[in-house]
Amino acid sequence: MSLVQYPDSDSESGGEEKVAFLSAQKPNTVLKRKRSKPSNDDLPPLPAAFHDLYSTNARVTTSDNPSLHGGRKRAVPHVEGNWPSHVYLEWVPSQTESDSLHSLIQTIKDSIKEENIKRAKPLPVPDIIPSLQSELGAPLPLHVSLSRTLQIKTDDRETFLGTLSSSLRRAAVQAFYFDFRGLKWVPNFERNRWFLVLGIRKPAHDELNRLLSACNEAAQTSGHPALYSGGKGDGPMETNSPTAGPHLKHDKTDRSENFHVSIAWNLTEPDTEWVSLVQSMDVDEHIRLPQASFDVVKARVGNVVHNFDLGTRKNSLGTGRGSLRLG
Repeated sequence: MSLVQYPDSDSESGGEEKVAFLSAQKPNTVLKRKRSKPSNDDLPPLPAAFHDLYSTNARVTTSDNPSLHGGRKRAVPHVEGNWPSHVYLEWVPSQTESDSLHSLIQTIKDSIKEENIKRAKPLPVPDIIPSLQSELGAPLPLHVSLSRTLQIKTDDRETFLGTLSSSLRRAAVQAFYFDFRGLKWVPNFERNRWFLVLGIRKPAHDELNRLLSACNEAAQTSGHPALYSGGKGDGPMETNSPTAGPHLKHDKTDRSENFHVSIAWNLTEPDTEWVSLVQSMDVDEHIRLPQASFDVVKARVGNVVHNFDLGTRKNSLGTGRGSLRLG
């Protein structure tokens, strides 16, 4: 028995119907984003479901052992009966896109070293580690967060997923393309890890803010804190976070500056000179428009990933492929 079966041509994401929808939504986009002809050495892409099977690493121990994770420390202690959960959009870069991201990261490293050589007193250089591959060299999908890491109790899993499904259905967001708008470093709340990220440009119909509002509503209704709601900043805010309540269920705050894709990380805070250097880089010189669109919201609960398909113009909400449903 094979590990993963490749889907039929019309079973993965709506087949020809999805192409027709994307053509209708952006008449020129499909042609602009058409991939160049692959070489004879290119392998067919893995189906999306493959990445869901390996979305989390195998647990080696429940204790916090940074030596097993490149020096990273567990942000939330493991508690029996709690399921670390996360809602997000996933981007699986093509081989060409992955090569471009690796090249961009290497350019950043080289630029920092070159600038440091010019200084009379060199500055500490961060050890930038790409997030594009596993420790065994397998390509990893990247993501845009739509929630914090939520600690969901065993008995509350189905309730949370049902609440999330209802909230996303009401938001009625359709599949959409995305683009990047700059580089920066973003710390986690504990400031013990810094992420090198690509900012996401605000899409035409404000889909990211609408999805975040829906996911925050579901989190707060289920008794969990919202993402990007505790004040000004890029990362999850633990202090002064509003509690669940009706006054937050229709939040219209524009948080476009917060959405990003992490491409690398480091354990030490970069010097302000390196922060400025990264922000001054022209992303368009290194990264082209992504080929993929965001068409599924994913919710990882423990080590299980649930898929909620975004709507299309041809497939109305609640019917057939393209509707929001548990996967």
